[in-house]
Amino acid sequence: MILIDALMIIISFGIIVITIYGIRSLIKSMNSFKAIKWSGNKKVTVIIPARNEEKNIVELLKNLIIVDDKLNKIIIINDRSTDNTEKIVKEYMNIDKRIQLINIKNVNKDWIPKSFGLYEGMKYVSFKNAVLFLDADVKGDMQRIIDITSNIKEGQIYAYLPYFECDNFVSKVSQSFLSSILHGYFGYDKTVNKKENYGLMFGCCWSISPYTYHEIGGHASVKNELVEDKNLATRAKQMGVNIIPVDARNFIKTKSWNNSDDIKNLLSRIFYDYEKNLSSTFYVYLLALALILLFYLPLAWIPLLILKRYLLSFLFFSAYFVENIFYYLGGLTNRIKLPFSIFYFIPAYFLVISIINVKYKGVKWKGELYKI
Repeated sequence: MILIDALMIIISFGIIVITIYGIRSLIKSMNSFKAIKWSGNKKVTVIIPARNEEKNIVELLKNLIIVDDKLNKIIIINDRSTDNTEKIVKEYMNIDKRIQLINIKNVNKDWIPKSFGLYEGMKYVSFKNAVLFLDADVKGDMQRIIDITSNIKEGQIYAYLPYFECDNFVSKVSQSFLSSILHGYFGYDKTVNKKENYGLMFGCCWSISPYTYHEIGGHASVKNELVEDKNLATRAKQMGVNIIPVDARNFIKTKSWNNSDDIKNLLSRIFYDYEKNLSSTFYVYLLALALILLFYLPLAWIPLLILKRYLLSFLFFSAYFVENIFYYLGGLTNRIKLPFSIFYFIPAYFLVISIINVKYKGVKWKGELYKI
């Protein structure tokens, strides 16, 4: 019993230390943004991948066509859509001649469709322009993001942090939890630290110069990666590109995950990237076990209190309390002020399940199934 108690004390202290490190890094991540002048001299080309985006593409195009002539081209990559995406884009082509439609009929072998489409789109971009990549569900002040993008120089990437719209309980709980994990352990502080070989950017909105894009190999260098944005950012940084985080939460927004399936799909893509390089299934279960201990063991303070194990209960309550602060701060990064963090065990469950599912069920994304 003494050995078990000692082990429990060590684990509880370990959880507290890991979480405090996460809190410290989260704060550093959110202090890593750079101030960028609003307007530069370059013309800007926007590239938008679209697969069955009839519900989103209209609002984005409406916001783009009112931008001044600093925006000189809008390239829509229609990736084999089966809805009205192509029809809608053609209607807007009659309204604004800057819009260009590229229909992808077949995706080259070994390519992820989104990366293939973006790579094809770059063939139509002038080297004199700056490039802004936007997902079809991005909304907001397009004039402002175009103006900022027009400042970009060779050897730079602007990594925009958007505001994530959360419409329901699950999305608010999950956004709080996942934002804390992201900024706490994989945040912008590591991206701007030249000693770290890691880069962070959101694929939904980032910009680069065409020369720098081709110099780092573009999407061809990450053609079979499901998390192409993180891998491309990491590759760019390792090649000396300066990744500049830009706080765009006041003027750019995109949808957060609406339901548990969306969240598990996102997490599965992330862990697919990790698990495909593991030599044994043993490490998958080891990771899942470590995360179960990290996320769920602090809840042991309740049964320990009932059993009158007051010291252990206090230690695990302390770990639970510190974790809640961490996840609450994660919510604040997306302006979620209510303490949805107390329900962190819900997205934690999604995370653990996703780790296991990747190994046995694979990942389904954009109509394709990827298996290890």
